[in-house]
Amino acid sequence: MTAIFIQTGGGDMAKRIDKIKRMMDEKRKQRQPGRVREGEKRRDRATVPWVQSSHDEAREETDFYRPKVRRMDEEGNPEPLIKKERIMFQVLASVCLLLVTAILFSMPAGQFDQARQFVYNSFNHEFEFTAVAGWYEDQFGRPLALLPPSMEVAPEPEGSELEYASALPATGTIAQSFSQNGRGIYVETDLDETVEAVKSGVIRFVGEDEEQEWGKTVVISHYDGGESWYGMLDNIQVNLYDHVEAGDLVGYVSPARDNEAIGVYYFALKEGETFVDPIDVIPLD
Repeated sequence: MTAIFIQTGGGDMAKRIDKIKRMMDEKRKQRQPGRVREGEKRRDRATVPWVQSSHDEAREETDFYRPKVRRMDEEGNPEPLIKKERIMFQVLASVCLLLVTAILFSMPAGQFDQARQFVYNSFNHEFEFTAVAGWYEDQFGRPLALLPPSMEVAPEPEGSELEYASALPATGTIAQSFSQNGRGIYVETDLDETVEAVKSGVIRFVGEDEEQEWGKTVVISHYDGGESWYGMLDNIQVNLYDHVEAGDLVGYVSPARDNEAIGVYYFALKEGETFVDPIDVIPLD
């Protein structure tokens, strides 16, 4: 009889212990929610929208949000902004284009002459940025709001600014005419004479002449598409891509090779792809 009582009491005690364990497990679960897999955590963080509260003065307004959603891969990681496949495709396309161009110029076949000429002109013809800039300003106005206040920009093209100056860049005597030179004129002046721009535009080139004939040269690209060339200069006063107006200082004449007591400079005008006689456009002072 005693043994049966002890066994029965032991069974009740075991049930109570199991009940207490279950209650403790439930409380523990309530305090510590079940763990989420690491991949699901990253996915939740990547897809949670960014919530921005309204202004303090407008607390009665509802909040608004801007979702920041990025695509996820199969493992739950956000996809990269720049894909390697796209970069590799662009590199391969560039290499193929280069190889096709090389093969095009290596083949002597006559049916590819037009294609070769097109490629040659594309690489040698300079884009008329000044003409496009003038057209843009005529159509849409000057983009002053996009430029800092200290940046120098071209003025609006007016009728007077599009005309050539009433004299050559520097007063002097023509030592070699356009008919003798074929591209421009050589002018002899007093030593230390200043050379001024004959028309407004943008400095397109500053440096030594490629023909090794005019020395230090400055080329101004005008807003109507033409160009003015100033060669054999000394102490150049402008920089590449500077804006100049008619009458602005470009540089100084250089001493003549055969007589250093006098100055000399070279001047040429170009309309499109053709040099024109400056005397037909600008009168002598």
